Amino acid sequence: MSMSENSSLRDIHEVNLSYLMLAQRLLRENFSAGMFRLGFNADVADIVLRLSPAQLVKLAGSSSLICGFRLNDYDLLSSLTQDVLGGVLQQAHSTILLAQRAATQPA
Repeated sequence: MSMSENSSLRDIHEVNLSYLMLAQRLLRENFSAGMFRLGFNADVADIVLRLSPAQLVKLAGSSSLICGFRLNDYDLLSSLTQDVLGGVLQQAHSTILLAQRAATQPA
């Protein structure tokens, strides 16, 4: 394995572990809001919340990213990058668009 591939794998492991730790923190702080922000259903959120530190490290060691980029829709991503009222409403606009998307996705 080349140095570049090793570096990429280390970066993937680091992102995975950071993501899992963030997910646990969000779920502990506010389970429902964490589920919404992470795009998790209750069953997945419960499993992630219950992972031990050893399980987190083992899961993070995957050679693939375990988090997904949820903005796979060109129209949605384009809408989120447009300036809304000089940026004043950008966060609210983004939240509304993402909430609509979450509500229309199958469970």
